[in-house]
Amino acid sequence: MAWNEDTLKQHIKGEEMLPVYVLYGEEAYLVGQYANKLCRRAMDGDDGLDSFNLHRFDGLKCDFSEIEDAAEALPLMAERTCVTVRDYDVGTGEGHDRLLALLQEPNESCVLIFYYDAVKVSATKNERWKTFLAAAEKSGAVVKLDKRTPEEVVRMLVSGATRRGCTMKTDVARLLLEWCGNDLNLLMCELDKLSALADGGEIDRVLVERAATRNLESRVFELSKAILKGQYTAAYDVLHALFAQKEDPIMINGVLASAWADLYRVKTAEAAGQQPTAVAAVYAGYKGKEFRLRNAARDASRLSVATLREGLEVLAEADRRLKFTPADNHIVLEETAARLILLTRRGN
Repeated sequence: MAWNEDTLKQHIKGEEMLPVYVLYGEEAYLVGQYANKLCRRAMDGDDGLDSFNLHRFDGLKCDFSEIEDAAEALPLMAERTCVTVRDYDVGTGEGHDRLLALLQEPNESCVLIFYYDAVKVSATKNERWKTFLAAAEKSGAVVKLDKRTPEEVVRMLVSGATRRGCTMKTDVARLLLEWCGNDLNLLMCELDKLSALADGGEIDRVLVERAATRNLESRVFELSKAILKGQYTAAYDVLHALFAQKEDPIMINGVLASAWADLYRVKTAEAAGQQPTAVAAVYAGYKGKEFRLRNAARDASRLSVATLREGLEVLAEADRRLKFTPADNHIVLEETAARLILLTRRGN
């Protein structure tokens, strides 16, 4: 059976356990969380014997025969065993025919969970993956867990703060999302840290601004905002802070170019009579980051398409200089920021 997240949630609340589960998708945090929930559900009532009946394998390091032996073993004074296998690469792993046989005739007293939070599952292009997933669907359930929307992540942060004994308003959760990005592993670590600092109180904007770890994308977008406002001092303050933190100049320029591309895309979409969010239907990478397009539409309002196009050319030249010339990388970025500020002032 091919399931979505809602189906999996309801299944975990019930009594039935299937012999085979495969979990994969874009959201590694959810994949790991649901694998653990299925494991706890399978071991429910094991009376402390999980050291005998629970077997965990790192698929990148173990031999298939180890997985096979564990999956075929009988439980010790319990209803079932549980075998979890993380990141077993079906595309290159050994014993593919034996793996298919294991899935086609599973041990009914074992719950076998394959989950993927690092290895990419090629569900449509690789024949070995396709036969693996098809066999798992026949015997159990295959669940693809994709990125959640920004609003879903915001609700998750607010409810997560509540479970940790704190409170967080929706606008503060949105700020945390914008600062840290939509990687749930990182967001949950930040939420744990902020909850500890709040100590049962409110996680407010001041606390987020003081203690949250901003990712490179967020800090470079701050640089982009300063450039768009023509603020030399603010732009160079951000740039020099990035230098002090030893961020890769090529990466800084790449993220800045991505921010400028957002501006250009929404501007051309508006010129064609489309809403800024229509860009997400044309270009990959905006799922879960639609706020970038809304912000870009606001920031690009005073600039022409020609100015934005010229800015992209400036950034492309910087990329070439950073990668293929002996020029000082810091100076290249400082010059690039200055040229972009001059462009925006002229464009305004």
